[in-house]
Amino acid sequence: MDPIGIIPQFLSITGRFDKKTRDAIIMKSLLIAAAVLLVFLLVGKFLLSFFGIMPGAFYISGGILFFLIAFEMIYSKPGNRRTPEEDDPAAGSSVALFPLAIPLIAGPGLLTVIIMYMSNGNNWISSFLLLFPAIILGLVCTFLVLRGSGFILRILGATGIAVMEKIMGLILAGFAVQFIYNGLTALGIIGAQ
Repeated sequence: MDPIGIIPQFLSITGRFDKKTRDAIIMKSLLIAAAVLLVFLLVGKFLLSFFGIMPGAFYISGGILFFLIAFEMIYSKPGNRRTPEEDDPAAGSSVALFPLAIPLIAGPGLLTVIIMYMSNGNNWISSFLLLFPAIILGLVCTFLVLRGSGFILRILGATGIAVMEKIMGLILAGFAVQFIYNGLTALGIIGAQ
């Protein structure tokens, strides 16, 4: 979980909404992320086993999703953004689910770490009691950081956010490639260096 790291993406995705809508998006995305994290905490290991999914596959799929987000961030044009009045009323809920809740808050890396830690052979209850408070603390920090992000929007303005969006798109593209590399390494397709 990286509360500070998702600020630029959050601002670029929600910059067209008013404060009330942004606050609702924050709450929805955190509730969705909390539910997903809790499901993976409780049954993630069994879910992957049931479907025959290797943990490295989460890295690769997350990398692909991150790359698509990065591509959109790099090649979006500020003039192409719609105003809140032109948006579908369900747009806020859609943004809260993807890409905020999944994969930015509850990303494949975090989900994989949860699954790996829960399946490392230690007592399930002690692993749960260690991870659950850490997840709650991370979500609280994310809430506080995202609520304060409006201050950054006021300081930087539309041009500053557009510049930051392009720069963060490049960085996110690098993360995407690294996630794919980590997934290929975890699956044994390529050797670690």
